Amino acid sequence: MDSTSASTNSGGFASYVRVDPQTWQTVKETSRARLASLKPVSDFFDKNRFGKPANVAVFTSRLNYNLIYFQNNYILLVLIVTAYLLFTNFWLLLTIFYLLAGFKFITSLPSNQPTTLPFIGARVTPSQLWPVFLITGLFFVYISGATGTIFYMMAVCALIICAHAGMMDPPVEANFAEESV
Repeated sequence: MDSTSASTNSGGFASYVRVDPQTWQTVKETSRARLASLKPVSDFFDKNRFGKPANVAVFTSRLNYNLIYFQNNYILLVLIVTAYLLFTNFWLLLTIFYLLAGFKFITSLPSNQPTTLPFIGARVTPSQLWPVFLITGLFFVYISGATGTIFYMMAVCALIICAHAGMMDPPVEANFAEESV
């Protein structure tokens, strides 16, 4: 399938945002590869390998190894936590929809030509709409508590990932791989 037919047949996000077809294809292939390389749930939650590290050096070595070994699982975990926080913070979700729809609407208007707005009938140019959109967008971001949600998400994800990676023993195969080098 060539890139021109891929861009015309792909709907959704690619048709909403102007993205180079080759870039969009690379993103899709990378996403498929990451999903295919997820570690099994039985490996990710192996309770026999959980244990308190003897010291900080052991914790650090476990952290370094497991961050690479379970990288795709951790990315999926961050996406799940992000989706949960978005759907539990309704105002933030509405703010994101407002920002996306407003950006799409303003960029779809003809550049520097007065256009009649369908909902109020005023004639404006996109350069007049951007400041209004910026001010209302910042107001909605402030009201929705976006910064608190973002810092909460980062703290929760960092705590879960560091605790899991630091407490999980590397698999037995990892010890043999280090000795052969």
